[in-house]
Amino acid sequence: MPFFHRVITFHKLILSSLLLAMGLFNACDLTSGRLINGAHAPDLLMYDVNGNLISSSEVVAEKKIVLIDFWASWCKPCRQANPELVKLYQKYKDANFASAKGFEIISVSLDTDKSAWLGAIAQDKLEWPLHVCDYKGFGSPAPIVFQFEKIPTTYLIDERGIIIGKDQTIKWMDYELSRRVVRTKTPENAQTGS
Repeated sequence: MPFFHRVITFHKLILSSLLLAMGLFNACDLTSGRLINGAHAPDLLMYDVNGNLISSSEVVAEKKIVLIDFWASWCKPCRQANPELVKLYQKYKDANFASAKGFEIISVSLDTDKSAWLGAIAQDKLEWPLHVCDYKGFGSPAPIVFQFEKIPTTYLIDERGIIIGKDQTIKWMDYELSRRVVRTKTPENAQTGS
């Protein structure tokens, strides 16, 4: 990311953190209402494992379908879901979608212990590059901005930044992603006209 964009993104993070801390706006003001299917997803700004500032809206701006997965190393249901998330990522990370340029997962940890977080990423073989955490647990702004009180919580966001699924099953997300994949015609399909 160019230096100029990092400076602007950093300033956005500082401003939003200050406004949240001062109580000048709440999640509804940030998102124009409840976060339901069809609503625009708010931006998430957090640091990754290497200290780089990650913006969910910048990932979406790359015209990708994004799954934001809120989890923690100590959350048993989260850890049980991780193998299925790995399979979903492997299946669609390089998929040719009709209007999107790929699929990405942003894993947002509510851990307070960096070594536990990094250990869980390694142990569960979470191979996607976007893992973020601010080590504040549920004291993080993320649960407020994304309006959730439990984990795991997921948001599937399309390439326009629109929420297309909240807390859906892996099976549903697989279906939703598969129906957006461009089907190439095989010789058999071309002859039958299907």
